[in-house]
Amino acid sequence: MTVSRCARTALPMVLGFGIAASAAAHHSYAMFDAARTATVTGTVAKLEWTNPHVFIWVYVPNAARDNGFDLYAFENGSPNVLLKRGWSKETFAVGEKLSIAYWPLADGRTGGHFAVATRVDGSVIRGAGGPGGAVDASDAVNAPVAPAAGKP
Repeated sequence: MTVSRCARTALPMVLGFGIAASAAAHHSYAMFDAARTATVTGTVAKLEWTNPHVFIWVYVPNAARDNGFDLYAFENGSPNVLLKRGWSKETFAVGEKLSIAYWPLADGRTGGHFAVATRVDGSVIRGAGGPGGAVDASDAVNAPVAPAAGKP
């Protein structure tokens, strides 16, 4: 086999492995604590409907902070996957009060991977993805109790 022919054969394999490794690294849930879920109640600051992941930003009350809250960031699945699970850009409104169950960030920062939220009216919205990588991973997480109406 000539060097040229060998290179033509090996190059696609090397590139394929590199792309696969990159995709696996991108879709790793290692940054989240898969051993537990946590729950917070707060108000929606923003819903970022962008690829590759939708983010829900939530103000969570914290009396110890000068501004009175912590800003939590919850990663979720892609817009395409969430559309298939019934979501839209209008799923959450800014100022809406939610209780959210999530897989926390392993390093202790505020936020994590969104699992499931309960609205004041008791309706439940499930996320996509999570530790284990299945689209329906959040189905195994109990929905939190509905938040009380009014300010958090």
